[in-house]
Amino acid sequence: MVKDDPTIGLYGIWGVYNYGCEAIVRGTEIIIHEVWPNAHIKYISPRPEDDKNRLKGCNVEVVPRKFHNLLSISRLNGIMGQITGFYSKKFYQEDLKWIEDCDIIFSIGGDIYTLPQNYNPKKKYYHPLIHFGDFVKSRGKIFVIWGASIGPFEGYPKAKKAFIDHLNRIDLITSREPVTTRYLTDLGMKNFTEYPDPAFRVPKLDSINKKTSDKLNIGINLSPLSSSYSFKSDMDVVIKAQADLITELIKEFDAQITLIPHVVCDFDVNDDDLRYLKLIKSQISEDVVDNITLVEDDSGFIGTKEILYSCDVVIAARMHCAINAISIGVPTIFFAYSKKTYGMAEYVYGNHKWVVPLKDLKNRDIKGLIKKILEEKELFNLNNEIKNNYDLIRSL
Repeated sequence: MVKDDPTIGLYGIWGVYNYGCEAIVRGTEIIIHEVWPNAHIKYISPRPEDDKNRLKGCNVEVVPRKFHNLLSISRLNGIMGQITGFYSKKFYQEDLKWIEDCDIIFSIGGDIYTLPQNYNPKKKYYHPLIHFGDFVKSRGKIFVIWGASIGPFEGYPKAKKAFIDHLNRIDLITSREPVTTRYLTDLGMKNFTEYPDPAFRVPKLDSINKKTSDKLNIGINLSPLSSSYSFKSDMDVVIKAQADLITELIKEFDAQITLIPHVVCDFDVNDDDLRYLKLIKSQISEDVVDNITLVEDDSGFIGTKEILYSCDVVIAARMHCAINAISIGVPTIFFAYSKKTYGMAEYVYGNHKWVVPLKDLKNRDIKGLIKKILEEKELFNLNNEIKNNYDLIRSL
């Protein structure tokens, strides 16, 4: 059993400039301190100064994530692992001294136990998180995969075997949605349970501005990441098509559109919702562009709640943007680019009615779907359904 004042490391994400990652850290901190009030939590950050600023009010120690020199044995071992599929558990590409005084390591990140877009099934399989987990277990530490969507790995036998072997060595896996739960069951896993995404535990704002306009306000989140996963065509064509859809919604509903980024970063254009939404806005017809508001403040997960609350309906490509809206009772349609979206919609709504594959936008009646969700407002009663079953954590 874990002692009453454990030290717990949170590892896996690349920074809380992604509001979903911010929500994962904030929600996990709340859950851990409800189980172990005296726990000390270390969040291992590749962007420590930025993350400290963004995590104000969150009771975690931000520890820098440091990589070894490129010519070190550890880095060379990781490179050889990628090339050959074989690696030494003793050598990992990062400095992991911070693990030594931890009792438990939580691997956080949501959908990081999946295959990369460019995976080559003919090669030997190496995944740094499998290597990391093996390193943690070799040090005799408890290892938890926390709030995850996992797989699928079908069609990739080498990757599937590597992941099954790894997942069977984990002390606890918490699946955040039913698609992953069923998949782990089909794989024969016994060491997992379904548990809500920690983002649902981030508290609502104490005071929040209510909607003041009579116009229908449609909140829309689109991202370069989801579009690159969904389309093989030129991104300029995709952006124009998405801009045309927004123009149609404005004309159909005489609506106000609020474009809402949920990842804001100045170092990676391929992951920056803000720059992507600016490009979309630039393609909107001049006769309706005044109906569009682009949120340019870097508001973070909590600040974005107030913006989402002012919307009558939200359409979101980023899953945690959808969670952010749903958790404050705003009807939300998922634009899906992976199976995790279907799992989360099933967790929230009990069905896939409000899921639209992003690649099928032209073939789906988005206007009709908006009308329908506003009529039905088929929302999940989160206060009743999220059960704080901490027995699974206390049993570690």
